[in-house]
Amino acid sequence: MPSWIGIHAWCKSNRSDAAERAEQVLRRKEEYAKKYNNVQIKPSDYTPVISKWRDDPERATLLFEEVIKRYGGKSDDRSRPDAAPLNALLDVYAKWKEKNLAYKAECCLRKMNRLYEEGSICFSPDVISYRSVIDAWARSWTRESPQHVSALVNEMIHKYQKEGRNDLRPDSNAFNLILKACSTVPATWEGKDVKEKGDDHPIAIANRVFTMLKAGNEFGAKVTHATYSYMFIIYKQHMDFRDKRHSSVMQNLWKHCCRDGMVSEFSLDTFRESVLEQDFWEGIGGKDNFESIGKTDIDMITVEDLPAQWRRGVLPLKRSDNRTDKT
Repeated sequence: MPSWIGIHAWCKSNRSDAAERAEQVLRRKEEYAKKYNNVQIKPSDYTPVISKWRDDPERATLLFEEVIKRYGGKSDDRSRPDAAPLNALLDVYAKWKEKNLAYKAECCLRKMNRLYEEGSICFSPDVISYRSVIDAWARSWTRESPQHVSALVNEMIHKYQKEGRNDLRPDSNAFNLILKACSTVPATWEGKDVKEKGDDHPIAIANRVFTMLKAGNEFGAKVTHATYSYMFIIYKQHMDFRDKRHSSVMQNLWKHCCRDGMVSEFSLDTFRESVLEQDFWEGIGGKDNFESIGKTDIDMITVEDLPAQWRRGVLPLKRSDNRTDKT
């Protein structure tokens, strides 16, 4: 059995030296490919190894650059790369926890778009590429992340409308990621922050997205339970709790969530965490209605305790890598 069969085995391994071992096997396959015509090494051979270097973005970057240098401009279908190696690298950037690499991820995306437009490479970033960079910004917890995410979604819209890139048509999840970015930036409810940011304030950005999703749009994107969840967090994070409108805004948003049938564990939890106890009880119909079943504390309330009509539009949650995808 050829030794390079072990590339994928090492990429699935949890050993601390697994990434190094996987790359060593990849190098052996490269040497075989030079000697034997029946052995081919393809861009897809590099993709899992790039992903495996998730704890060393610099090594992942070097390996990706090697792929571009070796295969970037080829037209042979057998060795022509697609966006998979790029997406592997961008995912490494997006999930790197010890250092914010969102800016580097966006620069990489821009560079690949430019090289494709110049004809220097034979593939262009796809929807996964954009989603990875957007996710990198949403995870960055920086004040400018909502603007960057909004700009990236707008770029997807432009390419969809002007270049016919149907694969880049934004869906509900793409717009929810704008809201996610708005929900994770540092609190900006002080009056000075609101005045200085204006249309770039997280609440202003979120309101535009929410209004667009509620009103209907050419993309077919609609509000989801995650839309409401992020909106609750955004108002909690960025609206002065001393503002007299705070309670009524939250209650109104919750009523829309119930009417749209978007009450999930996620939206219920974020509503509960974003309002006073008395406002929570009021939103779900009053404490008296739940004492008879022994639910005397707000933390005891689950979606099953609420009218089924309130959760009629919630789709089963997707599972990815043993994590819940809440977008």
